Amino acid sequence: DMHVFVLMVYLGYGDDRTLLSEDMYFHRVDFCNKVASEVVKRYSTHGIEVEDRVVAYCVPKYLNQVPKNVY
Repeated sequence: DMHVFVLMVYLGYGDDRTLLSEDMYFHRVDFCNKVASEVVKRYSTHGIEVEDRVVAYCVPKYLNQVPKNVY
């Protein structure tokens, strides 16, 4: 049993957003937040469409079973 931080990654905006990932676990919130900040970076010379916007953030979670990969 342990507490971890889970990286939540969403694609899109508003009611149309889609959860892409909720299975990356981290021991430290600062490292989770660093990964979140890198995941949301987008590069374009023509702007980013609403459907291509990404939101990522970390939430604490208690796990009954420790997953194999905790970063």
